[in-house]
Amino acid sequence: MSAPTVTVVVPTYNGAAFIEASLASVIAQTWLDFELIVVDDGSTDSTRDIVGRCDDPRLRVIARPHSGAGAALNTGLSQARGSLVAILDHDDLWAPLKLERHVAFMQARPHVDLTFSWSRLISAAGRRLSLHSRHHSRRIDFGGLLADFVIGPTSSVVLRRSVLAETGLSDPELTRYYDMDLFLRIALVRPDNVAALPEELTFYRRHRGQLSSDWRGMKGDWARLLERARALAPDQMLAVEEHADANMHRYFAYLAYEQSEYRAALGLLRTAFGRPGGQRFIDARTLTLGAACLAGVLLPGGVYRRLERLTGLRDDDERSIATASRTRSSPSP
Repeated sequence: MSAPTVTVVVPTYNGAAFIEASLASVIAQTWLDFELIVVDDGSTDSTRDIVGRCDDPRLRVIARPHSGAGAALNTGLSQARGSLVAILDHDDLWAPLKLERHVAFMQARPHVDLTFSWSRLISAAGRRLSLHSRHHSRRIDFGGLLADFVIGPTSSVVLRRSVLAETGLSDPELTRYYDMDLFLRIALVRPDNVAALPEELTFYRRHRGQLSSDWRGMKGDWARLLERARALAPDQMLAVEEHADANMHRYFAYLAYEQSEYRAALGLLRTAFGRPGGQRFIDARTLTLGAACLAGVLLPGGVYRRLERLTGLRDDDERSIATASRTRSSPSP
């Protein structure tokens, strides 16, 4: 069989609640020349049965023992035949034009190794939320990505398979930042090789149980990522590390807020603002978060929850503040 233009890799672990809709959004693509690889990372629920009901000749399922999201992604990347590789997490969705737009963009720009679209957040039930990823519209380099990870969810990315020969695959030891680590290494390959598609083509689903909901685990993995980045690009790190660390601690504060850990969130905000240049992150969204956390500490629980509902600080489905998202940069309402 001739190789397809695009390989779609869907790593999954216990994704029964969402994977049917995710695969349907792939099958509905207007760009038809793709193969679809689902890597089942040792699921113990009905994921395999649901995937098996997808009757499409482009689908291939690879089963492996449970080893983590990074290892599952590597399995899909190593089996890909397309010149372009698109990554879709098992709980996210794509707009029908997603692949078509990326293919056209990258075919016209052979020097671009990685593209990402804008993303809209959706609830567990699939309802569109008022939040979206940063609407970044320019090229971005290693330092810019580390300081403000405007790529957002992994599902927004399409990359050239050929660049993996220069970077290697993702590092499964980074259980939460394996994707960011890979994308940063791609950004180091050559100048101006990471570009945004200024269109909302990805839908990132917020729900309980995501890896990104564990801010303590995220914080530990972030420290390991910084250590590796210093070894990879020491000169670039000197210019952006303090900025990146302050911005990430603000993100951790959002995650702590979502878990109703208000004191911890305030402490993380103090850490962010205490970094050199951290005061630049004191804006309306951050002040809203700080005020919400302070109110959470001072007010009785019942009173505070009513206040949240009245002010719209939390979404009914996701309990999500209107300034937080999985994207490492601050999303916009």
